[in-house]
Amino acid sequence: MKDMIGYFLSFVIGFGFGIIPFSYILGKIKGVDLRQQGSGNIGATNLGRSLGLGFFILGFLLDGFKGLIPVLLAQSLSMIPALAGAGAIIGHIFNPLFKFKGGKGVSTIIGVAVGLTPRSFLISIGVWLIVYLATYVVSLASICLAFVLPVIIILLKEANIMARILIIVLCAFIIIAHRKNIQRLAKGQEPKTVFWRKR
Repeated sequence: MKDMIGYFLSFVIGFGFGIIPFSYILGKIKGVDLRQQGSGNIGATNLGRSLGLGFFILGFLLDGFKGLIPVLLAQSLSMIPALAGAGAIIGHIFNPLFKFKGGKGVSTIIGVAVGLTPRSFLISIGVWLIVYLATYVVSLASICLAFVLPVIIILLKEANIMARILIIVLCAFIIIAHRKNIQRLAKGQEPKTVFWRKR
């Protein structure tokens, strides 16, 4: 029973962080409703498209901390960090404050990966940067990261088995969340995003 309570609380802590819509809040501060802009997504990428590189970086970091902080908190409380990370990502993607429509989860899973698998994170974020700078297509870079991160974790044998399974499942969630982007990529219709372009 005690273990079940620990599992539940770990997930709830992560979920509580995950539903905080940082990018949406930043947009509203600047008078922009992200639901009415660009892709309509409330994540950092759409924030960057609407308000520029600085806001993308800020939104990306804040959404990343939504994943990192609950993992570190769970570790410090001898709880289940992997479940805290799962809660954060699920809360971000399926946000009940926005009719269960949230961000795509990439920045949040990066935060979780920093806490659980830091070596694998460094390699996978390098892949994200290479793909983005080669194509300027954020969704393609994010999908590549979601494919690569679990492979690297398995090859490096980083973290325990629960954390590895978690990352694999959550990366699958991220790919599913990008299903419309994948359709546009297949048709050659996915837009490029250059955050530093003059607006």
